[in-house]
Amino acid sequence: MSRKEKVAVYIDGGNTYRRLKELGIPQKFARFDYSSFVEHLVGDRELISKRQYIGIVKNIDNSEKAEKMVRDQQKFLDGLKVEGFDIKYGKIMYDGGNIREKGVDIKLAVDLVIGATDNLYDTAIVISSDTDLIPAIKYVCKAKKKSLEYIGFGSSPSLGMIKESSIPRVFSNIDMVKFQRFYYRGVVIEESLENKDVLKDIKILKTKTEPVKEKHKTSWVKQWTMHTIEIKEENADKVAEQLNQNLDKKHSWYADFKNKYYHFIIYQGKIFKVDLKNPTLYKDAKEYGIALGIPEYQVDFAPDDKVWER
Repeated sequence: MSRKEKVAVYIDGGNTYRRLKELGIPQKFARFDYSSFVEHLVGDRELISKRQYIGIVKNIDNSEKAEKMVRDQQKFLDGLKVEGFDIKYGKIMYDGGNIREKGVDIKLAVDLVIGATDNLYDTAIVISSDTDLIPAIKYVCKAKKKSLEYIGFGSSPSLGMIKESSIPRVFSNIDMVKFQRFYYRGVVIEESLENKDVLKDIKILKTKTEPVKEKHKTSWVKQWTMHTIEIKEENADKVAEQLNQNLDKKHSWYADFKNKYYHFIIYQGKIFKVDLKNPTLYKDAKEYGIALGIPEYQVDFAPDDKVWER
């Protein structure tokens, strides 16, 4: 029985992010699924390592915007770690308003060479168009006789990387769309829930509080604690049902979340799943909410609404 080909994957995080962005990937409400893309590239071969090299964001000016960038990147990297990626950290240099990564390409090149020298892999897959990697690629292919697959994107991949790699593979926007995962986003008001434990199973992106005013028509509470939530596509129906069962039965509330295709509007005892290609069901959802005594401005749903900003 023949031995399976061993494959190691090396991803230049910043370079790949910029190349995908040029392709319009990911689209609104979507995230790029690195694990699925790696699985596609590896196929039925044996994946022995998958590494992402990335410069770490820092809050150098103590601004709220920079702090949010730090938190968002950490959440992203934590997710990759859960999926089995080995994260290799570089630096981000802030030079007179210009931002550039430092050390990422060197770390990737060194690991690529060490992996070939130590016989870690038979084939290396390099997802980067940084031409600074070409000397390492030449060494791996010519001196160590390893196979190297270059992964490029769009209409202008690196010609130098194509020339020096064993197998170049270039992906277009059409190729990459299928590696997106469309998440739902929306808002849940904590005070609307009888059992707040339901929030433990929902990813909360951010939280803000708002003092109750006359327009809210919820005088029985002092504030709204509004959680912006994110839900995986495959979990949407389950979460909608959980919220439906846990909304306050004594008062009128609703929660909602949407993605590119559907908008869930959840009342206590009633769930509307609106197809955004045919949003006529919005009329029923709005009338239902008004009948419960919810102010009209809160249930004035439309396909392009940002439901997490009320």
